[in-house]
Amino acid sequence: MGRYILKRMIQMIPIVILVSIVAFTLLHLAPGGPTGLMTANPKVSGDDIARIRENYGLDRPLLAQYFYWFRQVFLRFDFGRSYVNGREVSAMILERIPATLELMLSAFLAAVVIGGIFGVVSALKRGTVIDDILSIISIMGMSVPVFWLGLMAIYIFSLKTGLLPSGGRMTVGGEGSFIDHLAHLVLPASVLSLTYLATWSRYLRTGLIDAFRGDFILTARAKGLNEKTVIMKHALRNGILPAMNVVIMQIPTIFTGAVITETVFSWPGMGRLFYEGLQRQDYTRVLGIIVISSLLIIFFNFLGDLMNFIVDPRIKADERNGTDVTGSSILTTDYER
Repeated sequence: MGRYILKRMIQMIPIVILVSIVAFTLLHLAPGGPTGLMTANPKVSGDDIARIRENYGLDRPLLAQYFYWFRQVFLRFDFGRSYVNGREVSAMILERIPATLELMLSAFLAAVVIGGIFGVVSALKRGTVIDDILSIISIMGMSVPVFWLGLMAIYIFSLKTGLLPSGGRMTVGGEGSFIDHLAHLVLPASVLSLTYLATWSRYLRTGLIDAFRGDFILTARAKGLNEKTVIMKHALRNGILPAMNVVIMQIPTIFTGAVITETVFSWPGMGRLFYEGLQRQDYTRVLGIIVISSLLIIFFNFLGDLMNFIVDPRIKADERNGTDVTGSSILTTDYER
């Protein structure tokens, strides 16, 4: 396992560098450049623009700017200061990370639990009305855009019924109690989890149906084992692996999906901080969030590969044989079967 972990960590280095190069270049080539907000005022003279660019080091060649920025970010963890409010970008990001991780974890747990129940029930009731209803719910969950679903959730549960707050992490001016915080978390976590639970439930359904067709299920039933034991100890143990692989590999996408969800529900996480930075052309903030987000996504991918390596014996065999194990555990599954 040590050799596998070392190999995956080495593979991360060029990915991080490539992401930083692309993000840095695109943002600096955007119309107006990093100081577009400050220089867009017609009252700003050419001398003022030159002085601003010199103060921010933007008068140097782009390659020199990148190397200076790379050294500051990756060796000193210094993302610079916001062009808008002058605060350190690293402090702004550290303030928002807990809220984003909280939303991600809540959505992940909800998707795993509810998606698991949907998948098991749908497989056991295959071909029945219950299976059809759960299939329709899953297909709708995969098809409906997150932003539209979020707006509908706010309209129904906040504006019409008043059951849940429409946004934020706690009531403004309130005491910030656990119940109040939980009430604010329900809508964004539910909306963010819906797409994933819909997808994961279909993969689990297909895995269980395939498992029920296996010879080992016939053998277990022939031995006189009760149906509950057959399902829990034989079918579920074998049928859950395809769904588990999909769940592990889609963990990083929950982070990217949180950007839209946080914006719709005014959730004070990194996604909303990123959106506000784009709106106000705060390039140091945007670059910092892109780097941190990329590192988190790469880490979650690494964690997913590591979990696959632990639970899937085929990957261990491939590693011992010296073959490439990256992505080898993902099973192509027809979940509409």
